[in-house]
Amino acid sequence: MTAATRSASRPASRPAARPVTRNHADLALARRLEQRGRELLRKGQVSAAQAQFARAVQADPAHQLCWLLLAQCDHRLGQAGPAAEHLGRAYRLNHGDAQVCQLLADCLLESHRHAEAIAALQQLDPEVERSGHWHLAKAKAHLALQDFEGTVRECSAALGKAGADVAMRQQALQGLGHGLMKCEGHVEAAWCYRMLLDANPLDFGAALSAAHASSWACDWDGLAGDFERLRHCIGQVESSGRAPVTGRSPFALITLTDDPGILQWAAMHTYREHCAGLSPVPHSRTWRVPRPNGKIRIGLLSSDFHVHATSILIAECLEGMDRDQFELYFYSGGKEDRSELRARVRRTATCWVETADLSTPQLVARIRDDEIGVLLDMKGYTLGARMDVLVHRPAPLQVSWLGYPGTTGADCLDYVVGDAVLTPLEAQPSYTECIAQMPHCYQPNDSTRTRPPVATRQQCGLPEDAFVFAGFNMPYKIVPEVFEAWCCILRETPGAVLWLLVEQEPTRLRLQASARRHGVDPQRLVFAPFLVPELHRARLPLADLCLDTFPCGGHTTASDALWAGVPVLALLGESFASRVAGSLLHALGVPELACRDIESYMRSATTLARDPAAFRALKAKIEQGRLHSALFDGRRFAADFGRLLLRMVQRQDAGLPPAPLAAETAETDAADAVI
Repeated sequence: MTAATRSASRPASRPAARPVTRNHADLALARRLEQRGRELLRKGQVSAAQAQFARAVQADPAHQLCWLLLAQCDHRLGQAGPAAEHLGRAYRLNHGDAQVCQLLADCLLESHRHAEAIAALQQLDPEVERSGHWHLAKAKAHLALQDFEGTVRECSAALGKAGADVAMRQQALQGLGHGLMKCEGHVEAAWCYRMLLDANPLDFGAALSAAHASSWACDWDGLAGDFERLRHCIGQVESSGRAPVTGRSPFALITLTDDPGILQWAAMHTYREHCAGLSPVPHSRTWRVPRPNGKIRIGLLSSDFHVHATSILIAECLEGMDRDQFELYFYSGGKEDRSELRARVRRTATCWVETADLSTPQLVARIRDDEIGVLLDMKGYTLGARMDVLVHRPAPLQVSWLGYPGTTGADCLDYVVGDAVLTPLEAQPSYTECIAQMPHCYQPNDSTRTRPPVATRQQCGLPEDAFVFAGFNMPYKIVPEVFEAWCCILRETPGAVLWLLVEQEPTRLRLQASARRHGVDPQRLVFAPFLVPELHRARLPLADLCLDTFPCGGHTTASDALWAGVPVLALLGESFASRVAGSLLHALGVPELACRDIESYMRSATTLARDPAAFRALKAKIEQGRLHSALFDGRRFAADFGRLLLRMVQRQDAGLPPAPLAAETAETDAADAVI
């Protein structure tokens, strides 16, 4: 098809490009400058070549190749913004050039300019065939923007065009699996991941993702096979001595095992993959913590500063931070939901930086320019994480706090905030970060969170006179062994019901079928939909006893229940995620609810359901703890947290390496004074 034909077939709504006047002298100069630039580029003199190409496009703005060469120099010099601008200039000269379109989209994606990448891809002339790579680039942008239906659509199109291109097929299957997971197509997502694993037995990320997808669907027949494939994959990786293919957060593994060794192994391999092609900056003992304005600047790095569990937990703590010692700098990569919670968090900020469109070098430079002393990573490997930024160590101290329930395996993080129950010091070998213990509980809470008027049992479909066991964790946290224990508890407590937070009908049917196999009438399972936090807290008091999951228990889910006055029965394992509820219960003064084995867990549940007097006494104890313990005192937490950060700072300023920090006592106060 000729250029004239393409121009004639364009939609009438698109104005024709203005002709560019080009005289012979300018064209000749541009060609000479282009040749000089190419020669300099061959010699590795990128900056000098960049200057020649810049002069060439001034002489001849219609010289598309020089715009491309100029963008190439920009990219090699780490100048992402100019590279995108110059690729854009090249693209505007010919919207029918699929290769330039692809280069521009890739550059914009690299700079986290996802909406602009979609716009550039859509500007490709309609009659030009969309390649599989075009669809993959668009899918990547949709995924980053959390448009999961768009992700599924574009990955499906890419898969249809992959043909014999193995790499494209793998990328399309992985993206399709991720999109389907977010669109609640968990069973279908599992098949995507299984196909990836079939193609590469070392693809640990695919094996893990398949098991996680089956867990979400409570497809335990599928999970059994997926877990066996996962074990086989780990064995293959270890016997081959090769690094596994991850491409997936190790968070999924946290829901399947509490083995600290396996969890650390997976996290460390994931971190190494994040570091591929990067030059990690090591910790420096000589980098003193800056104090602009005489205060330590704390950076909070997250994409969850909106209606999200993280913000629900931290709001009062942030309000209580000592402003004579600290300034709070927020690096927010999440959505603007215009909620009061986001506004409340934002009011605590000394400075607020939107980071969604900042490239890694830009964000690293911004944090350094802001003179951040302690950078708090609140994501780990969850959606919206910026481990790429942490690798470059923009702050002298970098700390994992609250966002990721376990070790990140990352040597760019100096500390992980825990407590004596959650992260006992003897667990230090299972963490690449140094354990830093809070004196009561690692989890902040908000004493101003509401206790709305209680809903009625009739409104929630619950029998009026039944003892209600509740399991309000997400379905992927329910493993077959724990569900079997729940069925045993129901068999021992006739008339009781199990209230579960499960919305998808296929998942509900699988759970009912499993209950039937375990001798429990499926009608004794009552299913609840997902609700906004305020409405969820209104229904919580209708539960009598919350049954926690294992190996990944409730975090905000557990503290919400305790705030509502509902006891939580937990299993205490070996991993961070399996000990969170136990930490909350110890801080509240009811450690007896943290069970060491499944037998005592079942026995405690049936005893409490059968003994009204003991249950009333426990409820009264929970209420006293709610009012008077440190667990729900956000401002007390802020003071403790500030002192813990200062202990880290004191070591850094003294030229000492990070070290495990035991929970604060009178003795540690004296020791810190010596430092």
